Amino acid sequence: MPAGKTRTADSSPPTQRVISIVELLAAQRTPLTSAEIADNLDLNRSTAGAILAALTERGWVRRLPDLTYRVGPALAALGVRAADSRGDRAWLNTELERLAEQVDCGAALTAIDGEYLEFLAVTRDRLTVGMKSGVRIPLRAPAGAGMIAHCGPGRQQDWLDTRGPERRDEYREVLNTLRANGFCAWRLEPDSLPTARVLSEVADHLSEHPANKDLRGRVLAQLATIVGPAYDLATLDEDIPLPLSYISAPVFDGSGHAVMELQIGPLRTDVTRDERRRYLTELAAAARRIGDGVERKNNVRP
Repeated sequence: MPAGKTRTADSSPPTQRVISIVELLAAQRTPLTSAEIADNLDLNRSTAGAILAALTERGWVRRLPDLTYRVGPALAALGVRAADSRGDRAWLNTELERLAEQVDCGAALTAIDGEYLEFLAVTRDRLTVGMKSGVRIPLRAPAGAGMIAHCGPGRQQDWLDTRGPERRDEYREVLNTLRANGFCAWRLEPDSLPTARVLSEVADHLSEHPANKDLRGRVLAQLATIVGPAYDLATLDEDIPLPLSYISAPVFDGSGHAVMELQIGPLRTDVTRDERRRYLTELAAAARRIGDGVERKNNVRP
C-alpha cells in the first residue's frame, strides 16, 4: 500500500483525502508533483489539485517553483511542538538567555499556532513583564512576520488583513525584506516606550486574575504590535546612530521551513552601526543554534 493510503473504512472521505496527502508528503524525502500525488493515492487529479491549493494557502504544504510540493512551514511548526512535548523547553530558555547576555537586551522566541502567536521562551526585562513562556495572543501584523514571510500568498494576505489598510503596503514590504535579507529591524518611535511600559504593567496585573484572560490577551496583542516603521537595508547600514526598537529573524528547521521567529529588543534611541551589526551577528548565530536544536529534537523518536 503506498505511503499515505487510508487503511480503514472512512466515514469522512474528504478529510481522509487531506490526511493522506499530508502523510504522503511527510513520508517523502523529495517533493512530488500534483499528478504524482494523485496517482500515488488513486485520487482524481483535479481533487488533489484543489486540496493542495487549500493546504498551500494555510502553509501546510509548500509549492516550489518547479510545481512540486513538500511539507510546509505550518505543519513543520507542529513537529517542533511535538518534539518539544517529549522533553522540556530548558534548551530554548538557555539559548535565549545566552543571546540576551550577548546583546544586553530582552529576547523572545515565538511560533504560530493557527490564528495565534505563542511565546515559546521569553527573557525578563522591563518591557516583558507581561509576557511569559506559553502565552498565546491573537496573531496580528507585524507580529510573526519572520514566519509569515515564508508562507503562501493566501496566508500572507490573511495576516496583512489583520491590520488596517494604512500600513498594509509597509508590512508587505517587511515580508519582502525578511525573504531577501533574513531579518527585519524596526525604528523606535519617541512615544512608544511609555505606551509599552503601561501595557506591559497592565498585562502583568491581569495575569493574576484568570477571569480577565481574554482582556489580557488583547492587551498583549496590542503590546506586540508597538513598533515603528521598518528600516530598509541602506538606511540601517548608514554610519550614524539610529533609534532601534526590535530586530527579528526567522528560525529554520533542517528542511528550510520557517518554524519560529527570534526577536531581540534593544529599545534604544542611539544604536551605532557597529552595534547594529553586532546585534545582527548574534541574532543570526542564535537562530542557527535554535534551528539546529529543532532538527535534533525532530530526529529523536519517542
